[in-house]
Amino acid sequence: MLNKIKIKTKVIVKQLAIAFFFTSFFIFLSLTITKNKIDKSIRFINNFAVLQNYSGNKNKNIKIDTVTRRLVEYPSYGDVWGKIRIPKSSIEANIYHGDTLNLLKYGVGHHAGSYFPGEGGTILLAGHNSSRDLGRLPEAKIGDEVIIEAIYGNYTYKIDSFEVLEAKELNERLRITDQKETLIVYTCYPVDTPGYKSKRYIIYASLVGDTNE
Repeated sequence: MLNKIKIKTKVIVKQLAIAFFFTSFFIFLSLTITKNKIDKSIRFINNFAVLQNYSGNKNKNIKIDTVTRRLVEYPSYGDVWGKIRIPKSSIEANIYHGDTLNLLKYGVGHHAGSYFPGEGGTILLAGHNSSRDLGRLPEAKIGDEVIIEAIYGNYTYKIDSFEVLEAKELNERLRITDQKETLIVYTCYPVDTPGYKSKRYIIYASLVGDTNE
């Protein structure tokens, strides 16, 4: 009698284990599919926002003055003035002028105190570590291309180095200068853990080519 109960118990436990495995698998699969659909939808909305902002800025004289190496006219706070792409890491996100938490909800932010592509100085960009934004930034390698598609032209940079800093070190370590055109992009780190992150993952890239419109 006891042997029969043990056998039945083992069968039930085995069946429950199998059921749990398949249930977990299908839940994971469903969440993955849903997440991909959400990411695609968000990307579509972001691309639409770029088009709308480009359209709204068409009357602005946003271009580089070849003599002064400065924009003739600048985007307003909150304008989408371009897109960042890191092809080998599948990163693609809109760039907003400004880097407040409110703007970072929608895409990558451009620090208003830094330079624009083509101006010959430090360009400072920041974004959340979500898959929609810069969550795959740590996958980028030295030598990978970073492309900035601005309203007024395309700029290609190559990654020179990377480092991890404490958030409180950023103001001191990330210096903005006009000595060399350097693109600095950072996000919260580590990217695969929930909760508050005290560190920042940073890449540094140098300009290697541009095509002004």
